[in-house]
Amino acid sequence: MVTVVSFIIVLGILIFIHEVGHFAVAKYSGVGVEKFSLGFGPRLIGVRYGETEYRLSLLPLGGYVKMVGEAQGEDVTEQDLSRSFNHKGVLTRSLIVASGPFMNLILAALLFPLIYMIGVQAPAFLEQSPKVGFVSPESPAYSAGMRRGDMIESVNGKPVKNWEEYLSASSLYHDRDVDMGVSRANAAFTVTLKASHEKTEKAGYSGLYPEMEPVIGELSAGYPAKEAGIHGGDRIISVDGASIVHWAELEEVIRRDGKKKIFVVERNGENLTIEVAPKYNDELKAYLVGITRRESYVRKSYGFVESVEKGASTSIAMTGQLFLVIKGLVTGEYSLKALGGPIMIAKVAGKAAKTGVAELLALVAFLSLQLGIINLFPIPVLDGGHLLFFCIESIKGSPLSERFLSVAQQVGMVFLIGLMVLVTYNDLFRIFE
Repeated sequence: MVTVVSFIIVLGILIFIHEVGHFAVAKYSGVGVEKFSLGFGPRLIGVRYGETEYRLSLLPLGGYVKMVGEAQGEDVTEQDLSRSFNHKGVLTRSLIVASGPFMNLILAALLFPLIYMIGVQAPAFLEQSPKVGFVSPESPAYSAGMRRGDMIESVNGKPVKNWEEYLSASSLYHDRDVDMGVSRANAAFTVTLKASHEKTEKAGYSGLYPEMEPVIGELSAGYPAKEAGIHGGDRIISVDGASIVHWAELEEVIRRDGKKKIFVVERNGENLTIEVAPKYNDELKAYLVGITRRESYVRKSYGFVESVEKGASTSIAMTGQLFLVIKGLVTGEYSLKALGGPIMIAKVAGKAAKTGVAELLALVAFLSLQLGIINLFPIPVLDGGHLLFFCIESIKGSPLSERFLSVAQQVGMVFLIGLMVLVTYNDLFRIFE
């Protein structure tokens, strides 16, 4: 029940904000609005106020604002010509269409800082002293001489008190020399390393990790760890006879190859031996056994200024990640099976609602940002498609033909229906898998 209610709330907010944008600018521009609908299809309930009918419709996966003279070829009376959408200038129509996705972007921009002020779930290690728990072999830090147990004191002269400050400072340096103040056994010294970036990150990477116990959190269905009998809460003692004291060590051993490995795990004070053969993941291009680390979290809130800064950086990072994913889907780097639809959104919404208000708002902000950006893509049926046609009309000096617009809308509709079928299939496949 929580999942269903959360899904309706999240989707309702996204649709309402989007359509309010169209509605408000249309009204301000003198365009008549006949219907304001949350949902598509037959009306469930509705009320008329002035010229506009406000309604809830049967299918909740969207909404619309029906304006006077909006449809191509629609008959408009003489007195309604001045209130007709299609009789307004290109700039006015463009502003009305663009206002929907821009309202979604504004909502995301307002919510992200609010979320940080309310408080977000953050890994507990971020507040711990920056003591090195593991140094990845062949990393810049290892080559510079840093080792497990070292304490990071500063980055390029800037003091750091915890892992969050270290990560924030070091992420700014990419393929640049970094002077790192370090203390070891009461001796202070400085090492210089060139922070490179990982394949998936556009940020400085040194190869340093905090202390991370090799304790299993969750297991993924369809992967060998769960099938072999490993449980959540198990502590990994060794793999193939090699002692494991840090989670990063475990990851490196697992991802090395697909050969069967002998795990020794501690469970309820007893050591168990379990054989596990890693499974290759085509998307990540690595061998996995299907385990995640048990993580401790704390709720952390920030001041207004810092929340605004973090909210802005989060918006930028998520926008960049969206385009990276789209690029990966187009180039084949990512599988279309990774796409999710309404069922996935409902599950995530339910989980977020059970976690807390901030997590539910974070989901709304994330989806609102994605919705705003994607709606601006130049695809017929989407707002971006209309904006493209208005741009062509402005250059051409006359409206595009009704036949062309009709065919373009049909093509766009087929594309969106096909995409919806695909993501729904993916959702159902995950459930039954």
